[in-house]
Amino acid sequence: MPNQSADIVADALTEFSSAPPQTRMLLHADGSTTALLEALVAAPLSVQVEQQRVIRADDVSDVVRDLLGAARSAMVVERRSRILAVERDVVSVNRVIFAGPDREALVPPEDVLLGPHLRDIGLAVRRTRLAASREFWPAHGPRVRCGSKTYVMECGFAGRVYVHERFNPEFVPL
Repeated sequence: MPNQSADIVADALTEFSSAPPQTRMLLHADGSTTALLEALVAAPLSVQVEQQRVIRADDVSDVVRDLLGAARSAMVVERRSRILAVERDVVSVNRVIFAGPDREALVPPEDVLLGPHLRDIGLAVRRTRLAASREFWPAHGPRVRCGSKTYVMECGFAGRVYVHERFNPEFVPL
């Protein structure tokens, strides 16, 4: 059986071979994105939740639902947020979906970043990188390309978390 994770990394390395080293490191890493972004901006980050709602797993794509191991009839939490630098500059925009028997515990308070929250509640998290790609940065004005990263966080008995994150090209240049 081929190593799908290795194939994803190889594809991403090829896709972003001309990107600056910090961009390649961020998009290819399977560890804490928060820690990498804080190192990149040399300051603590904060979060601004734009929307958070409980929805049926049937309302997310089949691929995401399968990655989360959620039944069609299961309820999941969808959260859309922005990660902010000290000056309130947007560093990334995220779509996060929480699923599992203890999904509510996985959801951080509105003023707490996801990675630190999971660490603070004592969960050992394993991240599986799914993709790194180029997309459009959802800012006002002309359409600008940005890097994005998609991964799943396995949170043991509590459940799984799907993360799709787009990075501001001013901080994570292509």
